[in-house]
Amino acid sequence: MNAPGLLSALAAGVLSFLSPCVLPLIPAYLSFISGATASELSARSTRARVFLRSLAFSAGFTLAFTILGIVFSGGAMFVGRGSASKYIGIAGGILVVLLGLNLLFDFIKLLDIDARLIGKFSGKKAHGSLSAALLGFAFAAGWSPCIGPILASILLFAGREGNILRAAALLFSYSLGFALPFLATGLFFEKLKPLLSFFTRHGKAVRSVSGIVLILFGIAMAAGSLGSLSSIASKAGYGIEAFVAKNGEAARLIGAGIWAAMAIAFMMPSALRGKRGLAPKWGVAAIGGGLSAALAIAELLGGLSTLSLVASWLTYAGI
Repeated sequence: MNAPGLLSALAAGVLSFLSPCVLPLIPAYLSFISGATASELSARSTRARVFLRSLAFSAGFTLAFTILGIVFSGGAMFVGRGSASKYIGIAGGILVVLLGLNLLFDFIKLLDIDARLIGKFSGKKAHGSLSAALLGFAFAAGWSPCIGPILASILLFAGREGNILRAAALLFSYSLGFALPFLATGLFFEKLKPLLSFFTRHGKAVRSVSGIVLILFGIAMAAGSLGSLSSIASKAGYGIEAFVAKNGEAARLIGAGIWAAMAIAFMMPSALRGKRGLAPKWGVAAIGGGLSAALAIAELLGGLSTLSLVASWLTYAGI
């Protein structure tokens, strides 16, 4: 499994987390698995418990998704690598395109079934990390109709790999993309509430982006061109390496500019809050902005080459 494939699976996991039928329920899930009320999720006294239960819950659905990947890959191994595998790839690509179109136009009503089980446990609490892990495993099935199109595309991709270890790595990467924002929400619930509200308000846009990505992915799968991603990544890496070798000073300025822009992006929200008469929140802004500024200085002094690092990653991804 190459790096672009794993990165794509990671991004798919993040899109699943941001989907309109998962994101609005995250506070309810956190409250249920931790035993804390919505107001207590922001308290420091409950932060450790919320995070540990979130970690156990994430481990549960990660295990469930990884097993699904292994099952799909194991089934594909019986098919083999001949013409049957080619036709399965075409059929899988067409299915992924249909699922992507459904995200845009919502014409497969079966996928609208609300299988989220949280409502059945309203007012109840999970007891301990083991209970949270088991619930994570069970809720993976409850989420499937909601995130089905994205999950199905990753499972079909895993099936085409025909290798159990690669399929497990792919689904683990997908689960990681789902779990990391879930864990971050559990750890920094109060700070991330505005961000959660933003994505909840723009749920249709997230759904549309997901649909377009799936359509493009399905077309590439049906055309059998997914394997060319490694070649493209490798060529891009060698191209960036050649640019750095010929234009060292320009490469340093570009790298420094990237980190400087990230520093500004970290600091800007807090600065705007101050201008509006609100109390600036400098904690995360100071850490992220300071680190980005330090990397920009390191780039200018020749202690770091961002473009060289990107080129190395792309070249490795193409192997």
